[in-house]
Amino acid sequence: MKKVLDFIIVIVSLVAATFVFSGFNMEGILLKMNQPESIGSQEIEANPGIAYMGYPAGEGIPEVKSQSEWEEVLNDVDYVKVVPKSIQKTNVYSLADWADPFRRRRNGAVGRQKPTVKQSPIDVSLDYVPYYILELEDGSKILAQVSQNTAKALKKGETDAIPIGRKHGFSQGAKNMLADICQENQVSTEYIWYAIDNEWQEKHSFEILIGKAVVAVVFFFVLAVILELLADKIFGKRKES
Repeated sequence: MKKVLDFIIVIVSLVAATFVFSGFNMEGILLKMNQPESIGSQEIEANPGIAYMGYPAGEGIPEVKSQSEWEEVLNDVDYVKVVPKSIQKTNVYSLADWADPFRRRRNGAVGRQKPTVKQSPIDVSLDYVPYYILELEDGSKILAQVSQNTAKALKKGETDAIPIGRKHGFSQGAKNMLADICQENQVSTEYIWYAIDNEWQEKHSFEILIGKAVVAVVFFFVLAVILELLADKIFGKRKES
């Protein structure tokens, strides 16, 4: 009985720690420590060769709040700030631009190529970015890829945290996996709004991984100890009676 109970406690703690790893916003902590400066339209015009996706939106960045405004945005040209009234995460992910496209063996040798698109119920791998459905103020919906920190801010309705993004095309593989949910929500799969700073993500990906892992491990052991103490207290009393 004791071994079975310990096994159940480990499994419960492991599952809970997995959700903590997925949901802990280490990215937000790092951004608060070194918040990038906002970028306005003048900076973008002065430096046309620089990619500003994911930067805080400054003055002069057009806002998109309706389907008609979204349709006017030029693909891979215009920088815009999409202001949604709600956000919904799908279970479809694409391999991040900053991620190594190949698996690495322990000796450093190159292994098999990672899938470019996959499905998952939760964010476990930092190498993949989920697709979101954004509902605009007029009730229309578009697809988007944003960082975890931006997604959490949008869920709270924090419009000041919305970054700059661009209208992008995306892979047919992702479109196929998104077909059902997009048909259900009446969302076009022609383009997405991409608002992630790839350079920042690549630079801080290891810090994000370590921070999330440390929090998850600590949570696992703390929860396991608490559950063990509770089990001993409950089953100990039953044995005495």
